[in-house]
Amino acid sequence: MEQCKELNPNQKLIITTWFMFIVILSSILTFSLSVLILHFAMGLITLHFCFKTDYKTAKLWLIIFSISILFVFLIYLANQFYYGEPYYIGGSDDLKYEQWGRAVYNSDIYEPSEIMEHRIIGQFHNSPYFASYIARLIQFSEFLGGYTTFLPRIANAYYLLWICMIIKYLLDKYTNLAPRTVYYSLAFFAFMPNIQYINSHVFRDTFNLLQVLLIVLLFDFLVGKNRYSIKILTIILLPLLSYYTYYTRANSLIFAGIIILLMLSALYRVKTIYIILGLIPLLLLSNFLEVFRIKYYIETYSSYVSNIAGDGLSKFVFNRPLLPLGIFFRGMYALISPFPNFFGLFQENSKLLFDFIQLLVYLGVIMQIFAIPFIVKRALKFDWLSLAFLSWFLAITASTFTFRHFIFYYPFMSAIAIDGFLSAEIKSRKSILFLSIFVILCFGMIYISLKLF
Repeated sequence: MEQCKELNPNQKLIITTWFMFIVILSSILTFSLSVLILHFAMGLITLHFCFKTDYKTAKLWLIIFSISILFVFLIYLANQFYYGEPYYIGGSDDLKYEQWGRAVYNSDIYEPSEIMEHRIIGQFHNSPYFASYIARLIQFSEFLGGYTTFLPRIANAYYLLWICMIIKYLLDKYTNLAPRTVYYSLAFFAFMPNIQYINSHVFRDTFNLLQVLLIVLLFDFLVGKNRYSIKILTIILLPLLSYYTYYTRANSLIFAGIIILLMLSALYRVKTIYIILGLIPLLLLSNFLEVFRIKYYIETYSSYVSNIAGDGLSKFVFNRPLLPLGIFFRGMYALISPFPNFFGLFQENSKLLFDFIQLLVYLGVIMQIFAIPFIVKRALKFDWLSLAFLSWFLAITASTFTFRHFIFYYPFMSAIAIDGFLSAEIKSRKSILFLSIFVILCFGMIYISLKLF
């Protein structure tokens, strides 16, 4: 691993100036004092970690942040121009979360268990803490000009960057990837238009992924060679973070648990298969499935996705039972989703900006399809990285299969794809890319045929 050289004073000045320019410009564009204060609070944390790394990585962090902020405004304007509202499809879960947040704020009850108990947003709501989080943003902004939908969106830009920082730490410590591979993996993940599209709405997915990775990071600090003061702080923070993560999305704790198992396997040189075999009887004999509502998520989301699936390829995929071949079809469909529909673009004047963003998303998916052979080939190594990717990927495709949840497996998928590409010989790359083009053409013809007939 390369020695990390911290920034010199001139480099710190360049990074800070660039960062402050983005902060001030975006704050002016939102006409919000609360956005400016939020920027300064989260920006100080971000700059601290930028200064602790090398100049090349610090520049990558600032580019990711800049692109994320740009996408926030592009998505806001695109939705506003087309739907008349800045929300996904004119008002979906992102609008509901803000309404639920307002309800929690008006109740002045912020503890998620009490929110459920008092039925402020429903007794069986599956993410009361995210509503509480939105309520806290509303509370924070009350004396700073009032709440704006830009607050959680800009916060997401920071969360995505912090996710990249944690992913880099995990890849550096638990894989043998070269620094160049890690660098390109993070860029591939964060620059993917579909990730930026998800991140620019008021969805809980970026927030929740950060929670999961923070649990993993704290556990790493706990079992690592750190000072006792850090371990004690970790012991205090882990239960609190796990509690709030449970009330954000209960089953997301399983994702943290999977990575923790892989970490323990790597640290203590225990074969992962032994850990899994030891856990299976414990899980079967406990009420694990009920506590984390696994059956609910699989049945509910499978029914939901099947109902909204249109005619053609999606209907074929989601009307298949999960076993034996359904999970395979879902996995392949996930790797080409959202399937590009170039023919539907730029047909309405009110959709020009919206369709431009969709075009970027589709081009990102094309790159993803090109990478499928590299992803498959690299995943078959079944090492720490491939197991991290496969476990999260299969968990999403087998259960929720909601486009927003794809953000969970994208970081590890990006690392798999980049490492698979860079580790292949140039001649092999050309052959694989030719195969990818062939696959794209085949899927394209199948998709068009199913749509037409």
